[in-house]
Amino acid sequence: RFFVNAVWKHSLLFGARKQQDANEFLNFYLGRVDDELKPKDATTSVMMDLFGLDQYQEVQCDECKTVTKRTEPLLGLVLSLPNESDVGVTDGKAGMTDGDAVNGNDIHLLDCFKSLQATGRFVGENQFYCDICQAKKDAEWRVTLQRRPQSLLISLRRTLWNKEKGLHKDKRMVKFPVELDATDLLEVGKTKVPDEDFEGCHYKLAAVVSHSGSTPIVGHYICYARNGNKWFLFNDSSVTSVMESSVLDVQPFILLYERREIPSVNDEI
Repeated sequence: RFFVNAVWKHSLLFGARKQQDANEFLNFYLGRVDDELKPKDATTSVMMDLFGLDQYQEVQCDECKTVTKRTEPLLGLVLSLPNESDVGVTDGKAGMTDGDAVNGNDIHLLDCFKSLQATGRFVGENQFYCDICQAKKDAEWRVTLQRRPQSLLISLRRTLWNKEKGLHKDKRMVKFPVELDATDLLEVGKTKVPDEDFEGCHYKLAAVVSHSGSTPIVGHYICYARNGNKWFLFNDSSVTSVMESSVLDVQPFILLYERREIPSVNDEI
């Protein structure tokens, strides 16, 4: 109750007894806590250490070969669901474990990562302005994700708007694994540190937020969370035990993965 009252006090966006967007609330909460905990003039923070990633972009001019670089820090990821024409092109190998295979036109979480990992060309009317050439030039761009946080927070962009449907909810099912190998998804980046998972990047599912309802402004949010090897459903004041298989059948809005430590030799003896 005190937490909810504090949210109402510090943000006019989240009024009482109104349907709210879980992604908007999560962004507000993480940003506010980050501001509160970050020391003045600090280059990093507790929240960035826990959830921080870097979206790294390189653009290389075809004429002078100069590479322009830009890094944007992120507290978690917001992924778009792919266009229907792009669904099913994932090879189903990287990042997936046994039992995670998808069929037909199912969307897998790995398909959604493609919106933040891509290469392309700036040509024609979309040429890149090169500061060295002082003119618009054809260029090649590349976007990658860097840093490997302890907690990988993934929000799926399901609240959409267009002229035909107005504000609506993308109800398509996204399959997600319990064990996520993000080695090929997240590069080490500048914050490279020697840890037990240094050569790889392995995560285990810790929580899932789901939404029931026909539109983004009507419905109900529930959360599934793991404690050890047991899963629980949090539905308002009710907490019940559930099977892991039922968790994997829900329509995810937000996913939380925890970095998995690789057992040491001593642990195996």
